[in-house]
Amino acid sequence: MIYTENKIYGKVWKVTKAEKYLDLQMTTSEKNSDGEYINSGWFPRCIGHAFNALKDTIKEGDRIVITKAKFTNERYTDNEGNKKSRFRFLILEAAIDDGATASGGQQTKKKASTSAAEPQTASTSDDDCPW
Repeated sequence: MIYTENKIYGKVWKVTKAEKYLDLQMTTSEKNSDGEYINSGWFPRCIGHAFNALKDTIKEGDRIVITKAKFTNERYTDNEGNKKSRFRFLILEAAIDDGATASGGQQTKKKASTSAAEPQTASTSDDDCPW
């Protein structure tokens, strides 16, 4: 397993709420050497502090900043007895990103955990949904 406390910025495309967690469909992006954005699609689960902070406010189209996450590659045996693995992305702490830097202003965030969020530019493009 890998834990990260580096900020991850992304755009939420779908939110599925459950009693104790949120399942998201989201994208992140990076700019390649040609100046074009390359998108990655993710299916993370928000638990703990992230769930408590986002459960009543997050909606499709929101930009979020993830401040603590866990990545695992879990092994399991399927119904036919085949050994397989699946990637899991758990969001432990996150906040809604208000997007103020898109217009060049100082960015502020709604605080979702005890860790402070620093101003940065969100990198996902509104027009680049892979779904």
